[in-house]
Amino acid sequence: MDSSHLTDLLHSLSAQAEFINSSLLKWVLRLVMVGLGLSLTAADFKRVFVYPKAVSLGLLAQIFGQPLLGFGLALLFGVPPVIAIGLVILSACPSGVTSNAYTFASRADVPLCITLSALTSISTVFTIPFFINLGLRRFEIGGALPPLPASRMLLELIGFTIVPLAIGMIVRASFPAFAERTVEPIRKSVFYLMIFVFVLGGVASYESILAHFAAAGALVVTMNVLSMAAGYGLARLFRLPTAQVVTLTFEVGVHNLALALTVIYTMLKRPDLAATVLLYAVVMPATALAFVAFAKRLIAEEERRTVAAQRVA
Repeated sequence: MDSSHLTDLLHSLSAQAEFINSSLLKWVLRLVMVGLGLSLTAADFKRVFVYPKAVSLGLLAQIFGQPLLGFGLALLFGVPPVIAIGLVILSACPSGVTSNAYTFASRADVPLCITLSALTSISTVFTIPFFINLGLRRFEIGGALPPLPASRMLLELIGFTIVPLAIGMIVRASFPAFAERTVEPIRKSVFYLMIFVFVLGGVASYESILAHFAAAGALVVTMNVLSMAAGYGLARLFRLPTAQVVTLTFEVGVHNLALALTVIYTMLKRPDLAATVLLYAVVMPATALAFVAFAKRLIAEEERRTVAAQRVA
């Protein structure tokens, strides 16, 4: 097979992968949000008043701090516009169910994590259109992609996130036993579906990934490390318990890949913007799992100190 035939085949595969992803991702995201809703009760939202400091820090860091960090790094690194806008989209998408899994594995504050995931999923529906349009105005890309109507993006995001989240919560309230049985199968299904999505995304965006691998790779590593460090540092600065420190590290540092890719493939229809997100999907698990090991030691150490102090008392 000569190079021209190989190129044609790759382009054909890329187009097919883009079509499948644009059709599949919105349903994967809805499934993610239904799963999150099935794990939520009204009591989860009351934690805003139980842990006001932790919830406030988590919300501010994700809703405003992360997009600002994304813009700052994109400007500092001077990357091509397609990579810069990809980072802006990624940074504007808050934590999702992935952060819940890492928090659980670390034996940290899972209820706080679930509360923050729910609140950010709802609130960032209103901020994501603003930051994406700001990115499109600041970083001009080829292919004539003008700023999109915020109202249209808002309605689509509500359909992708808030509506299925509400459906999951209604099912949980009406059929709690069914919800308990269903959550874990949904999580497993989402895990395998996301792997499939990442593979398709790599095929659909292979040209952009190959063209910008070095620049985007350094950028996403920096974004990932600084995001997790920001969550950890803020929590330590405000003297939160260690379990909440770990939770905020994951909540701030782990972004919602399903939401970011849905925005790119379904709303913007620009697979070339996905290179940043797909490379982040490779980098993030390594840093997150490394922090899980560190976090377990931190939490175990605090538990030992607490037990020792109780014995002395």
